[in-house]
Amino acid sequence: MQQTLVWKPWHNPGVENLRLSIDEHGINATSHLMQSLQGHSIAATYVLNCDPRWRFRRLWLKVDNHGQRSLNLKRDIRGNWFHNGEPRPDLSECQQVMLSDSPFTHTPLLQRCALETGQSESLQVAYIDLLTLKVEARGQRYQRLREEDGRTLYRSEAQGKKSSELTVDEHALLVKASDQFLRLSSRDLKLNTWV
Repeated sequence: MQQTLVWKPWHNPGVENLRLSIDEHGINATSHLMQSLQGHSIAATYVLNCDPRWRFRRLWLKVDNHGQRSLNLKRDIRGNWFHNGEPRPDLSECQQVMLSDSPFTHTPLLQRCALETGQSESLQVAYIDLLTLKVEARGQRYQRLREEDGRTLYRSEAQGKKSSELTVDEHALLVKASDQFLRLSSRDLKLNTWV
């Protein structure tokens, strides 16, 4: 499966354009995003790789915000994490990565949880702040609430943030997140005047 997805923030100017490829070798996502965060304009590019079972393997991230900075994050098959080649034992309990302002990074988590309606799961993620590129372990919890019209509704609770509701499609790709992100169709993009 190959797919191009586009999201926009509800309140801030910006857009994320992501190319997703899924085959027997794994999941590869390449994304370009531009956003205004806390009064700062940023442009970011990332490449995220997971194995065929949605287990995180590596992330390459470059952010331009008053100069370019980048990071490499890797998790080997034994669960050891490496940040720019250096061991990060503090991330050993983490299973996935979460980028502070990218709606796609919910998908690998939801795919790995595979929750039934009413079930919930708490896990640790390697949380990356796009403004500072700080990487830290944080708690993340999902609860599958219900299905309606071919979509599934989850409650997402991230450590240090208010809970939000996520609506996802049959592939656990975000359609909307409370008042944070909205996925656009190619038709919406053609009609949008960006005014």
